[in-house]
Amino acid sequence: WHEARVPTIATSVPRGGFAWVTQKLKGQGLSIPLVATNRINTPEVAEAVLASGQADMVSMARPLLADPDFVNKAAAGTPQLINTCIACNQACLDHT
Repeated sequence: WHEARVPTIATSVPRGGFAWVTQKLKGQGLSIPLVATNRINTPEVAEAVLASGQADMVSMARPLLADPDFVNKAAAGTPQLINTCIACNQACLDHT
């Protein structure tokens, strides 16, 4: 995935940049919940994707590595305290 020709998780990908894919699939009448993923790294981006109807759910991985208290801070109404994943691919990938 990180060797793909099309960047999916790098900084050059706009936040929520692949939500259009789930929106397109939703428009085809699928009866299963669809999850948007990749570069959804703030509560505001997640809420915007959901509010616009582009997806039924959002998936986050690296934002939760960047700040394990992401959900608690968002729920407490203090999203400004979240340590935001900047898609640098330096601290969370390929480190063994």
